[in-house]
Amino acid sequence: MRYGGNTACVDVQLADGSRVILDAGTGLRALGQSLPSTSRSDGAVSPLALVLTHLHSDHVSGLAHFAPIITRSHRVRVACGGVNAATLRVVVDQQLSPPLFPTLDGIAEALTVEAFDAADTFVVSTSCRVRAFAAHHPGGASILRVDDAIGPLVAYAPDNELACADEDPSRMTWRAGLVESLRGIPVLLHDATYSGDELAMHRGWGHSSAEEATQFAMQCGARTLVLTHHHPDRTDDQVDAIVARCRAIVQEAGSTMTVMAAAEGMLLDVVPG
Repeated sequence: MRYGGNTACVDVQLADGSRVILDAGTGLRALGQSLPSTSRSDGAVSPLALVLTHLHSDHVSGLAHFAPIITRSHRVRVACGGVNAATLRVVVDQQLSPPLFPTLDGIAEALTVEAFDAADTFVVSTSCRVRAFAAHHPGGASILRVDDAIGPLVAYAPDNELACADEDPSRMTWRAGLVESLRGIPVLLHDATYSGDELAMHRGWGHSSAEEATQFAMQCGARTLVLTHHHPDRTDDQVDAIVARCRAIVQEAGSTMTVMAAAEGMLLDVVPG
């Protein structure tokens, strides 16, 4: 009731007015309703960037209910790190077609699809770019880092199995590389699906514990950690207890990092650099 039950969707707005939406879960519907129409008098529409971490249903099921697509008020650019454009086009078209959605003429033309990978960046505007880094998640997924003109601003890792107890050299190398890629990030939103005592039963499921996310965020030097992708069976009070445990870990480590849990409608002011 307090943290909300919609699936993943994060809106990042930069000081220059550009914005990028991360993931198209069911939370995308409410976001779409809040966006003003920017259609111009000449009939042209403004672009809107939507970047996906991966194509699992809980991260794309809001797409067909996104008002700017229905009303054609924006031309939506959809990208997904690590997925080629042809695959992305198939998935997007499936979300907007029978049997998943009724036929609406022209709806597919309201968006374009683009592909990018860790060797490239997705350009949102002259002051906003998105980098993708490989996550550990069944079927593949990306961790997204949004950079402004100054540098890294927000990192978003909703589906990522850190497996901190796994000392396999390849896994350790991947974690170390990820720490460097996210070094000094002002805000890190990270997967916190499980508690520490639930991990043993869910190895290989592609998610982390809140305690792992906390240790990882401190290694990155993040200023703020936002625990996200809460387990759907979790109550509000249980999420509160998880946050309290993670804050105790931070305090014991002598860190000044802020820890909070993601909630629907939450607004954060981010100071870059």
